[in-house]
Amino acid sequence: MKKNTIIRNLKKQQVLIDVHTHVGTDPANYLRGDFPYAQSAEDLLVRMDHSGVDVSVCFPFLYTSYLDFNSFLKGKMRKSRAGVCDVPYALENERLCQEVYEAYSQCTRRLLPFAFFDPSREQAGQVEVLKRLFEQYPLFGLKTATSYLQSPITDLLKEGECLLDFAAEQNIPFMLHTSVAPGDPWANVFSIFDVVKARPDVRFCLAHTCRFDRRALEQAAELPNCFVDFSAFHIHCDLVKANSSSVAGKDEQFRTTYTQPVKAMAKIAEKYPETMLWGTDSPYYCFMGRFINTAGETIITQLKCDTDAEINTFKKLPEKMRQRIGYENTVQYLFG
Repeated sequence: MKKNTIIRNLKKQQVLIDVHTHVGTDPANYLRGDFPYAQSAEDLLVRMDHSGVDVSVCFPFLYTSYLDFNSFLKGKMRKSRAGVCDVPYALENERLCQEVYEAYSQCTRRLLPFAFFDPSREQAGQVEVLKRLFEQYPLFGLKTATSYLQSPITDLLKEGECLLDFAAEQNIPFMLHTSVAPGDPWANVFSIFDVVKARPDVRFCLAHTCRFDRRALEQAAELPNCFVDFSAFHIHCDLVKANSSSVAGKDEQFRTTYTQPVKAMAKIAEKYPETMLWGTDSPYYCFMGRFINTAGETIITQLKCDTDAEINTFKKLPEKMRQRIGYENTVQYLFG
């Protein structure tokens, strides 16, 4: 099916769109004992049917075979000598497209693949590979999680600018992992705004509610090319209760009752009605993993969440709010 047909069908009828999910596998997570580590396209569709989700944006998991596996496990980003992947995510992005469009035909129209990218390595080579992939398959955006790649997001304004140019040419948006944690300069939410402001011709979504930082949410709402998603909302509420440095401190937090996720989500969506998008981060709505900061320290996180928590919270929101963050804003983000 052609991309224009998929877009036209999505614009015809209001549906529920989950803007943030993963399909594929992460062998590094699996061997480290982290969770989650995999989700097939069929797995995702089963979850969607269970929850009443019509369409999901999806992208690969984090690890790319471009990087040396043993070094990656130790928090060192080195190119693999095995030659499996000439540029980051070449294999993983193609594998995602094959799964969505060839292996499991029920995915067509329901899963909208984004290609994963690295802003700091082989940027021009990534663009060349992406051009060929876009000629072969319908793709709808680009995604990165620079914290775990140790890639400064501001490299998009340097050698990585060709990725921004490519997105502008294709009229596709970016999905960006965000951070406010000390020791994580790579995905700092305020550095991300340098990129967003520099490229008003490209649309961006900042993941994870900007870690509940009130200042970041305000900035995002002021920029017409910037959106924010609610992905993995429940475990971020838990991080607030734990006084974690992974979310904004009390002085910088958006003021709401995080012990009641429904009220918290509603208040944020009401405050920023044209900015917020709903997404689950499936299967990362729970997360048991590790992050290595600039000091080389390993930060271990253990966050659990019920399978239905994200959708149950969404369903308790007022109907017009659900329509806005589950469809209207998302269509604007995806297609402009």
